[in-house]
Amino acid sequence: MKETIKFYYNVYPEKIYEIDNGYYFYLNDIKYYFIKYERDINETNFLIDITNKLYKRNVLVDTFIKNKDGNFVININNENYVLLRVNSIENDIYNLKDIMYFNNLLISTNNYNISNNWSNLWKKKVDDIENEFNDLNNEYPLLRMSIDYYVGLAENAISYFNDTLIEEDVTSVKINLNHKRIPSITYSGFINNPLNFTLDYEVRDFAEYLKSHFFSNDIDYDYVYEVLTTNIFNKASLRILFARLLYPSYYFDLVKNIFEGNNEEKDVIKYLNRINDYQMFLQDIYNIISKKYSIPVVEWINNV
Repeated sequence: MKETIKFYYNVYPEKIYEIDNGYYFYLNDIKYYFIKYERDINETNFLIDITNKLYKRNVLVDTFIKNKDGNFVININNENYVLLRVNSIENDIYNLKDIMYFNNLLISTNNYNISNNWSNLWKKKVDDIENEFNDLNNEYPLLRMSIDYYVGLAENAISYFNDTLIEEDVTSVKINLNHKRIPSITYSGFINNPLNFTLDYEVRDFAEYLKSHFFSNDIDYDYVYEVLTTNIFNKASLRILFARLLYPSYYFDLVKNIFEGNNEEKDVIKYLNRINDYQMFLQDIYNIISKKYSIPVVEWINNV
């Protein structure tokens, strides 16, 4: 791979190091990642534009590097790769307050229409998962035991989200910089990597942070209470937040990884053991939001 990097970029690193999704190396004391680009190729200009805007404002996100032919994406053995320059320290740990500050570094000012994206994406995910299970025999007993519950949870989330679109002015909800997911330990290297970026409703990262940190038992509930009861989010945002908390992205992500051989089926036990706890968590979040706004109740959540 060292020769490939030399050929495409005219750079000559002394050593390169392999990682899960590619390679990294140092050049003049600056770190670079040569990694697989698994985003839609049509999103490339969008991501480059975001990183350039932020970097010009001295926000030290990773930036895309052109190859010798002036292209940002290259294809090797039918897989796309990009070269990213790392512009910040990667091992700082971000808390929820840090993430929300980062979210608001870039707010969309155009009519970025995502009003039904979540609903469509969630429906497709449920359909895909159910189709995969239909093709199996008696494999994955733990997943078979739990799939109906989580599909039901997803359908509740879809319904809650769709009702919000009908009943609230969702154009009042900010669209800002978010990430595809938020891991339970959130390093600055993850936050600043543009391959994780997405423009979305302002509550996306907040919701994903709550879900991942709930299962690692390290939520700062005082700060969560402050966010939910002050004027950071309006009523429409908080209804969208609750819909996303209902949606079990953590479970579906794990199912996908199990099917692809990246996780063992027993890993799902940590979610199954905490079904009741998570319902109580949803009830707590609902009760906090209700101190500020009257939002629809999900009746079954109260029957823990």
